[in-house]
Amino acid sequence: MAAHSPTAPAPEMITVDPDADEVSCDGGGGALGHPKVWYSFDGKDSAECAYCARLFTKGK
Repeated sequence: MAAHSPTAPAPEMITVDPDADEVSCDGGGGALGHPKVWYSFDGKDSAECAYCARLFTKGK
């Protein structure tokens, strides 16, 4: 999990399809983002990006 500074804004939360098995993240912002990475939910309801701390959660 990514570390958060006490003054940093809360990480973005993104709701995805409840049937999703995996998600990708590139940090958004085009060239200001980060390399595209893929995360598997692997039986969990959420996955956090190790680069930007975006939290992907399965919708209900």
